Amino acid sequence: MDSKIHTRPEESYIRSFSDDDQKRWVINIIDRMCKAYQLEGKGLKDQLAERLGIRTSTIKGWVFNRRIPFHAMVTCNRDTGANLTWLLEGKMPKLEITEEVSRTMVKKVSEHLFAANRYNLISTANGMDVVANNIIEDVESVLGVSTSNI
Repeated sequence: MDSKIHTRPEESYIRSFSDDDQKRWVINIIDRMCKAYQLEGKGLKDQLAERLGIRTSTIKGWVFNRRIPFHAMVTCNRDTGANLTWLLEGKMPKLEITEEVSRTMVKKVSEHLFAANRYNLISTANGMDVVANNIIEDVESVLGVSTSNI
């Protein structure tokens, strides 16, 4: 019988961090999950536990054991739309935009700018904000992303 303990590559990677770095990594993921759920105020771990349908002691166990189950991040992703790469690493993945998507975005932005010019919306700060928000909504829609839940 082989006495060597086999670990998955991702487990070896995470375990190569110092204990403090592992703990910080878990805490940062928990913080991003709270941000994704738009939790505020006191008792964030209690609020997060309620959203995930677990006990607060479970979250405390993640920090103590320096591990966080992937299913917790998947649940957060499904509930909030938060990107899994962002939850895990704290950075958004690079989007690759196809030529077709690029053409569609240019068309949508042009339509908004034409309408804004036609109705003199760009001459006021409020009008510019309305046009900018409409452009952002269209771009998000075309890309299938949302900036409201990072």
